[in-house]
Amino acid sequence: FDMKGEDVIVFLHIQKTGGTTFGRHLVQNVRLEVPCDCRPGQKKCTCYRPNRRETWLFSRFSTGWSCGLHADWTELTSCVPGVLGRRESAPARTPR
Repeated sequence: FDMKGEDVIVFLHIQKTGGTTFGRHLVQNVRLEVPCDCRPGQKKCTCYRPNRRETWLFSRFSTGWSCGLHADWTELTSCVPGVLGRRESAPARTPR
């Protein structure tokens, strides 16, 4: 996995397998050069690559349920490229 490149981790959540706990660990506890920004009270964290406003993690805790609730492999395969393309091309929002 090359965080500074173009690689993206897509987390496939499988119900009743500890997926919620593991997904939360991906955004909160993995030691990275630039850790995910998780703010109190927010359900999603911002997981950007070093020196770029591009996400490296596609999961419910970083992008929300962008492909639907508990999307399966087929749904994710067809949905993720479009969602990431829209997110990366959208103008940056200024924090309030």
